[in-house]
Amino acid sequence: MDAENEAELRSLRARAYGPKADITTDRAAMRRLRELEAARRAEVTGPTDPSDPTVGEEEADAAPAEQLSADSSPTAIADPTDEGSESEWWQPREEPDDDARVGATASAPRRRRVLWALSVVASAAAAAGVTYALTAVAPVSASSGVPQVATLHPTTATAVPHGFFGASEDTPVYDFYGLTIFHAEGGFGGGGTGVGDVCIMAVPTEQVPAVDSFDATSWGFDGPIYSGCSAGAFSATIEVPLRSEAPETLRARFPEARGVQFVLDGDRVGVFVDNGQTSG
Repeated sequence: MDAENEAELRSLRARAYGPKADITTDRAAMRRLRELEAARRAEVTGPTDPSDPTVGEEEADAAPAEQLSADSSPTAIADPTDEGSESEWWQPREEPDDDARVGATASAPRRRRVLWALSVVASAAAAAGVTYALTAVAPVSASSGVPQVATLHPTTATAVPHGFFGASEDTPVYDFYGLTIFHAEGGFGGGGTGVGDVCIMAVPTEQVPAVDSFDATSWGFDGPIYSGCSAGAFSATIEVPLRSEAPETLRARFPEARGVQFVLDGDRVGVFVDNGQTSG
């Protein structure tokens, strides 16, 4: 090979094997590289057998050697424009056949495209799952920020007759500013039918009849009635609006409030008061 061909071979090898390889888009350059490499091999090994099927147009059209797999990658990298570095920057360990090179390099972009598409699908699915988790159940505050003002314990100040609005025998009784609260066997209106359910009733204390004069088969009542029953893990709860029908003593105790809530907790009752500043 003359000096001009040597220079062209170095230039094409730089485009094929260098860090900025770009020869794959230039079919003419690829073909010329194969011709010059064949000529170089002929100088080293002697004339190529014309009957060799790997020589000719099919070889010239094959993919260049920059598409070698990892097993046949160069043993050293140096500046391909340096005339004295040729033996260092391109020394293939073993040159595979053209079909193997084409197959190995052609499948890599396809694999990358498939992996990229799968990653997009997985990311979209994950984002959809997070969005559903954040929006499917909107949180609601159970207490509404209303403060607890008292905890009631059973009292003996008021006795509730057995059978009065379903009052159980020896029912716990709680008094709170003109209201009497007690356990009942069923809620007003048919609540508390489940196994383990507990119901509580609240009535004006002045409407509770005396135990010794109460007739379970015939008695009257004139006043507001409040009731609530538990349901599974949910406690029995009563809300009393502080309107004109509520006991006067209760309204006088909380003149600015809009309502009082009673929540049964074992043998205690928690009292929560809306002071009129909490939005519902």
